[in-house]
Amino acid sequence: MNLTLRHLCADDLAAVDQLRADLGWNQTILDWERLLAFSPEGCFVAEQNGGIVGTCTTVSYGNALAWIGMMMVHPAIRGQGIGKALLRRCVDHLRGGGVRCIKLDATPMGRPLYAGIGFVPEWTLTRWEHSGSPCILQPLPDHIHSPSEKEWPAILTLDTQAFGVSRGTLLRSLATTSPRVLVCESGGSMRGFGMLRSGARAGYLGPVVADAGTGEVLVRALLSGPCDGPIFWDIPDLNKPASSLARRLGFSFVRPLTRMVLDTNRIPSDPFRQWAIADPATG
Repeated sequence: MNLTLRHLCADDLAAVDQLRADLGWNQTILDWERLLAFSPEGCFVAEQNGGIVGTCTTVSYGNALAWIGMMMVHPAIRGQGIGKALLRRCVDHLRGGGVRCIKLDATPMGRPLYAGIGFVPEWTLTRWEHSGSPCILQPLPDHIHSPSEKEWPAILTLDTQAFGVSRGTLLRSLATTSPRVLVCESGGSMRGFGMLRSGARAGYLGPVVADAGTGEVLVRALLSGPCDGPIFWDIPDLNKPASSLARRLGFSFVRPLTRMVLDTNRIPSDPFRQWAIADPATG
């Protein structure tokens, strides 16, 4: 098969982003750059006959939890074990670094591959899509605003409670490139935060973390503005109020996803407070 697995490097970004575009995924070159910056030793490519034919990335949140993402193999050469080889390389890398818990978000096509080496479901998600701006442009309520620097510790505390571990570096990085970042603060308490980000094919709503009484108003605020194209929104199925809101706002079902964990789930998360995940590549 003449296959080589090696680390992803900066010179590969144009090639891997072309593979991403060929497969119709929504990540941008900024997402690739972020993944490589976060884990230069944990992102891999499969090379065959001088060309990149597959990728797989990892992001570690300390030693407690790591995420596997961007599992891509060129359609013309699937079924040759390339995806499995990349996946095992990522798992070996993470286990060698002492990571206690490994997770990923699986498409229906990828789920058998992951199950084959011991990944099991934690919960399911649905990707929803809207063709344009789902909300009428309106002034923001006083308690919903762009975050100030002094509010970031409260944002990260809220996120850690929902996600299971701190992912402050990721959230800070996402916020710097997101067109819309909002928080909901009431009575001196942080009730929720969220982002609407740019994607290669569509705007992307997420992450959004909020309590039950805050999620809907925060989502409506994030979506209340001009949008020239479609919007993707990945929602945990257990969060029924979020799924109901998506339907009422005119979002349509795109595909199911499954959040999976390797072996034992040592870092459970709270899907009821996750109104939108951050990205299938990072959790």
